[in-house]
Amino acid sequence: MVAHPPPVSAAAAAAAALRDIEVLIGKQSEGVTAVLPTEEGWAVEVEVLDDRHIPPSADMLALYEIVLDLDGEMLSYHRTRRYRRGSAIVMADDEIPADGDGQAPSMDGSDGSG
Repeated sequence: MVAHPPPVSAAAAAAAALRDIEVLIGKQSEGVTAVLPTEEGWAVEVEVLDDRHIPPSADMLALYEIVLDLDGEMLSYHRTRRYRRGSAIVMADDEIPADGDGQAPSMDGSDGSG
C-alpha cells in the first residue's frame, strides 16, 4: 500500500497558485487575497496585474480564483473581477459590514458622528 502524503498547507497552496497563474496567463501576480479550504483541496484568490499603464494608478488589475487539489495541483482557474488600481470594488451583500449602513466600522471604536 502506498502512503499518500498529507495535504498541502494553506501557505503552500497560496504559493502554488501564485506560481501557476503566472505561468498560465503570463502576467505578474500582485499577491494572494484569499485562501479557502474546499472538498477538492483549496480555492485561492490571486490579484494579477492585468494591464500595465503609465501612471501606475491607471493599471488594470484582475482577481483570479484558482482551485487546487489536495496535493496543490491546479484543477481550474477563472477571472472573477477586473478593475482599475485603487478603485473601490463593489461588495457583495454578504460582504457588507454588520451595521448594514455600508460604512466600515471605525478603528477607534467611535461611531464617526462627532
